[in-house]
Amino acid sequence: MIHSTGPTFDTLAIIPARSGSKGLPRKNIVDLAGKPLIAYSILAARHAELINRVVVSTEDEEIAEVAKAWGAEVPFLRPRELATDTSGIGEAISYTVARLGGTSGTRAYVQLYPTSPFRTPGFIDDMLRILYKGYGSVSTVKEVSVDPRFLFLREKQNQKMINLLGKTGAIPSWKKYYRTYPVFHAYTTQQSDRHYYHVLTDKCMFIDIDTPRDLCWAETVISKGLFDFGF
Repeated sequence: MIHSTGPTFDTLAIIPARSGSKGLPRKNIVDLAGKPLIAYSILAARHAELINRVVVSTEDEEIAEVAKAWGAEVPFLRPRELATDTSGIGEAISYTVARLGGTSGTRAYVQLYPTSPFRTPGFIDDMLRILYKGYGSVSTVKEVSVDPRFLFLREKQNQKMINLLGKTGAIPSWKKYYRTYPVFHAYTTQQSDRHYYHVLTDKCMFIDIDTPRDLCWAETVISKGLFDFGF
């Protein structure tokens, strides 16, 4: 279901999309299977039942026009100093929230990165339902398995590879680790110390488009019908 905007907004999705990109020039609006990359995030947010408003934060006029053509709002352009290689995404989000009037009438903010197109409206709703069970935030993470037997150090002098266990003499256990992955992040305007981390298992969702190779992988997944976007 696509929602129309109104005077107050319960759940707001913000899609940050700056113009600069070294690995894949202007990647946020690059063509992916007949749609600009940013369109996948816009459509997923617009079809999610629990999102009431979709705003794209960009400093670029072309990206703004593309975003509006696919149904997102771009009420203003953010300053170019908040869209450089060294700019923090938190600064851009904070600026956008402030320009939109702060937290008035908003229960939660959702951050959707255009470079992670493989998410569905249903997935977004599921994550928000978890958030609304009393968590302060919900983020997606990816499992990273590390077997210390296969970790090595390289000596600078002779470039020799030395087994880490042999170097330390310790025998640590094989553990699983997790790192944040930019498919979904949301937080409420209510203070809470409870944070939920959702472990991604669909390998299609691991595709983060930053290079031409990533784009080819995404094209292949879509052309072979390996992922149902739900819109």
